[in-house]
Amino acid sequence: MTDFTLAAQRPALLKGFDNEFHILAKLKAPEQPEDTRERKPLNLSIVIDRSGSMSGQPLEEAKKCASMIVNSLKGTDRISVITYDNNADIIVSSTKAVHKIEILRAIERISSGGMTDLHSGWLLAAEQVARYKTENSINRVLLLSDGMANTGLTDQFEINSQCSELAETGVTTSTYGLGEHFNERLMVEMGRAGRGQSYYGQKVEDLEDPFREEFDLLSNTIASKLEIFVEYPDFVKLELLNNYNGRDPLWKMPDLAYGGEAWALFKLTIKEGDLQRSGRVDILRSHISYEDINGERVQTPIRSIRLRPVNENAFGALVEDPIIRTRIQEVRAASLQDIARVAADRGDWGAVEHAIKQAEEEAFDNAWIRENLKSLRRYAATRERNAFSKEAMYSADKFRSRLASSVENSRDYSVDEENIKPMYLRRKEERGKRM
Repeated sequence: MTDFTLAAQRPALLKGFDNEFHILAKLKAPEQPEDTRERKPLNLSIVIDRSGSMSGQPLEEAKKCASMIVNSLKGTDRISVITYDNNADIIVSSTKAVHKIEILRAIERISSGGMTDLHSGWLLAAEQVARYKTENSINRVLLLSDGMANTGLTDQFEINSQCSELAETGVTTSTYGLGEHFNERLMVEMGRAGRGQSYYGQKVEDLEDPFREEFDLLSNTIASKLEIFVEYPDFVKLELLNNYNGRDPLWKMPDLAYGGEAWALFKLTIKEGDLQRSGRVDILRSHISYEDINGERVQTPIRSIRLRPVNENAFGALVEDPIIRTRIQEVRAASLQDIARVAADRGDWGAVEHAIKQAEEEAFDNAWIRENLKSLRRYAATRERNAFSKEAMYSADKFRSRLASSVENSRDYSVDEENIKPMYLRRKEERGKRM
């Protein structure tokens, strides 16, 4: 049973001043049950880049990850395997995961080829998934690439548009980048537009972690196709701080899995002249709708925020919600990482240093963010532009859209404690490396 809550940064407004504050919406999933549970059937297509740059260990690791997913499927799940270089080929047509030996043998026979027609590989996989899509299945394309889309359709806007259009039909896309030379902007935006996830591994040994994380997420998803709706009075100015697709008043949120919290953080502004009234002020009403594990559409109860304007002394005594403070720090760290990435791309390492230092100062009491910033500082010190750009982009994307755990503490961070969580809830120190 999910639980939808709406909370304000502080339980009152400041009378006589302009107010800028935050409201956090959360949809909380129950904890993982101990007994065997049913899940939605999976309808997946794995898309493997077999271009020349994947020759050798990278391709072998990709094949290993694909085989791991095949071995983890139930007989009721569907799987297809696509490869692409100059052209896209169906290695395994969509089939139920019953005769796994034949599927694994087909994967093992994959060899490296030529260029990188990423779009054709993705499109062929999408067609395989769409052909067997049902209202109750999780339908996803898993796309791996270690390079740039350099033949076929290469326009990022058009590819992202197609990912978004397909997601509207219920077929989503997750992406996996490998190494230093893939197009991180394309891969992250495909995952975002396709309502899936985006991962990367710096080296081949880092690739298995994101594949396991994705399968862990898919296997434990209990709510999909989440949409949050908000309504508020005319005198309120509202901004969503996550990177979710949609527009006011409706946005699409990430899928929800056991033990996690899907969240949306809003920044609201109210001018002083609109608070010349007594009593509580209606600020925001919201609800979330989603598709449950049985494929039925569910709408949460409508929650609302009403706040009373109080004087400075009373307002100064109010305690800030600690969870909202943590989410503010995360989206702020994401914004500063974006600034640092753009500066690194133009070679302005002084601006990079300034942005990292500012992020460290603003997250002085957030142990995970500070740990995360260490890798960026290291890449900045050695002027590793590609490594810096990829880590900053993937880290910022995760800060804005991750499933949060209901049992985490922002002041403390321990790899040992993170490792006992489901993989999709772990706060990694570095997105491109295995934990």
